[in-house]
Amino acid sequence: MNPRGFTFLEIIVVLAIIGILSALAVSDISAFTGRLRLETAARNISTDLREIKMKAVLDRSNYTIYFNTINKLYELPGRRSLLPPDVRFGFSTGVLGPPANPVQTPDGDGVTFPSNKINFYAQGSNSMGTVYITNDDLTMALSLTITGRVKIWRWDGGKWG
Repeated sequence: MNPRGFTFLEIIVVLAIIGILSALAVSDISAFTGRLRLETAARNISTDLREIKMKAVLDRSNYTIYFNTINKLYELPGRRSLLPPDVRFGFSTGVLGPPANPVQTPDGDGVTFPSNKINFYAQGSNSMGTVYITNDDLTMALSLTITGRVKIWRWDGGKWG
């Protein structure tokens, strides 16, 4: 080291190390944000399902949620919700369903409810089925039981957890 400061070579080496570490961090951050968007979308759908179920019971009315898999949105009573740009209905390659008993490939569009709609009834029951969402790296499933329980599942490449 020069007593007056750093040499040009030392500065170049430090900048190269910073550049390499930055490049590694960016790829990790982009994978993390993609996973975060998918998990947030799953939580939002789950919250909306629970909200409409409670609304049906409280209002003593029937409600329906429609899934438009082509346009990546679902329609609730009075509003529409879009999936994030890199998230879509469906599943990545190799995913088996349903999550409770994975034996076959799920429905091609990612929604197993009849006519891609969930019906919530005034007496507290509802349609049963599963909604699959993916960002092609990770797949999540939201299963809805007859009692209205929503469970969020994550495919880890070999099983649901």
